[in-house]
Amino acid sequence: MPNFKDKIAIITGGSRGIGRACALELAKAGVKAGLNYHQSQKEAQELVDLIQQSGGEAIAIQADVSQKQDCQKLVDQTLEKFGRIDILVNNAGKHTESLIDKIDETSWNQMMDTNAKSIYMMSVLAGKVMKKRGSGVIINIGSVAGMFPRNTNTAYAVSKGAVWTLTRALAIALAPQVRVNAVAPGRIETDMSPMDSPQRRQLVSQENLRQRIGQPKDIARVVAFLASDEADWITGQTIVADGGSSLI
Repeated sequence: MPNFKDKIAIITGGSRGIGRACALELAKAGVKAGLNYHQSQKEAQELVDLIQQSGGEAIAIQADVSQKQDCQKLVDQTLEKFGRIDILVNNAGKHTESLIDKIDETSWNQMMDTNAKSIYMMSVLAGKVMKKRGSGVIINIGSVAGMFPRNTNTAYAVSKGAVWTLTRALAIALAPQVRVNAVAPGRIETDMSPMDSPQRRQLVSQENLRQRIGQPKDIARVVAFLASDEADWITGQTIVADGGSSLI
């Protein structure tokens, strides 16, 4: 496991699912974190308590990262508490299923704002701090849906496709001080994608070459690697972590 002793991270959407797993994985390696939540205050505080009970350090920060002023608040409060930012994990996301000709404008805008615009805003704000210090790492959570859209998830797929382009654009803009990469998960068992029946669990397991259901910790381990010095030669890339489902 990489050693992140005394490194400081911001994790957006850090109270549940993949964000929670990232927080735990990084905290286990020594990261101190500002854990962002939008509405899940109880879950965020429980995670902070768990990290602190294990000897780590974290704070919960409420912010709607689809809003620029809240992104600034998140960066400012992390700096106020910890003094710097070494790692940014842009994990906050929104998912809605709808046929391409049925999705309403409000849902479309919410998806774009949360899944794509928030990455741009958080990366510019935190990236400015990182460049000034001379180093930093940004990891964006995308999705294989960005490459393989379905008729029922067009808005989500478009927003996640933007993550691929944003990752490359940000890597160029923030180089050489800041590395920027993305992880594109396949189907992962979270409350956003519940495996709520034996039939569904069997179907999802058969959709990938590993023949099992992806877990948040599978993505968190890739994030931890990309955040580490071992990945110093990797930037501007999107790593697909889908158990081989994109090959079937």
